[in-house]
Amino acid sequence: MDMFPLLSDILENSPQVMISDLVSQHLSQLAVKFDDYFPEDPREGHMWIVDPFSVDPTKNDVALPSHLESQLLEVATDSTLKLLWGKLDLGSFWIAVSKEYPCLALRAVKLLLAFTTTYLCESGFSIVATTKTKARNRLKATLEATLRVSLSPIPPRLDLIMSVKQAQVSH
Repeated sequence: MDMFPLLSDILENSPQVMISDLVSQHLSQLAVKFDDYFPEDPREGHMWIVDPFSVDPTKNDVALPSHLESQLLEVATDSTLKLLWGKLDLGSFWIAVSKEYPCLALRAVKLLLAFTTTYLCESGFSIVATTKTKARNRLKATLEATLRVSLSPIPPRLDLIMSVKQAQVSH
């Protein structure tokens, strides 16, 4: 059954229905659908991962148990970690923190992993969409080989590849 029936169907079946009641019912059903499609913001309560030095753990900005909140306070006041913060990327920073605060760092890394795996999937879909064009379909390279090269984090050593090949001389 359709969740949003046509207005004409409703009015034919029950002429006593008020339009304001229909609009109210429709809006409440729409709000339920929006909640299904757009759940609460996953960053809420986890901004301490992005910048542990600007979040106040004593406020409701942090969704952590009390023992981890105290560790976050220690991280936020540690001057050596503050220096590392400017030099390292986010993942490397939390790996460095794991030496002193393993539980806090583990929580941060687990939340960060979800975003990196999503990023890789999105990158793969984008590359497939770019690769699967009419012009590229005429090439003999397989999609699997193209994806392997495109998604690999290892940069190609073009100098080595070119040194093995012989240049075509003009006639």
